[in-house]
Amino acid sequence: MPSKSETVLDDLTALQQDPKNARKRTAQSKHLIGESIEQFGAARSIVIDEDNRILAGNGTVDGALEKGIKKVRIIETDGDEVIAVRRTGLSEQEKVGLALADNRTSDLSEWDVPMLERLSQEHDIKTWFSDDDILELAGKGEDDDFDPDDPTGDQSGKIQGVFQIIVNCVNEEEQTSTLDYLLGQGLDCKAMNS
Repeated sequence: MPSKSETVLDDLTALQQDPKNARKRTAQSKHLIGESIEQFGAARSIVIDEDNRILAGNGTVDGALEKGIKKVRIIETDGDEVIAVRRTGLSEQEKVGLALADNRTSDLSEWDVPMLERLSQEHDIKTWFSDDDILELAGKGEDDDFDPDDPTGDQSGKIQGVFQIIVNCVNEEEQTSTLDYLLGQGLDCKAMNS
């Protein structure tokens, strides 16, 4: 097995957030990242470039800093092998929780549409996002929404069986505590930023 260079930094803040990050964390995803780190510790890798710019894992780094993790171990690689993090000392319940948290926090994030539009102009991102994908995320795609003022056609397929309440909060702290309360009541809800 080829040996790769490994470095340990005592200052996680030496890593720089990616100014081209096209994912936005909602209050709920941010909360769940922190909750996962608090319950299970750091357990996933991130990707940085030669200048310590975070290419993948911006939310993980933010959550780790908020939970007091200061060190980062850097393993140099050119992409010819998979780097695995072996997380030990977890019960089966914790393993299931960790796996679910890892996937769920991504589900609860949102795309930064203006950044995607900018990236599509500056780079070829069609492998991941077609022009139609970006238009749909921007809400400029085909109008499939129920129109209560349109009596001309059958819209029964457009009526969604989801009923929502929007609560406007004064700040992120109030939003987080309200979300925690509602989630604690067993409600299916998510935080949104505008």
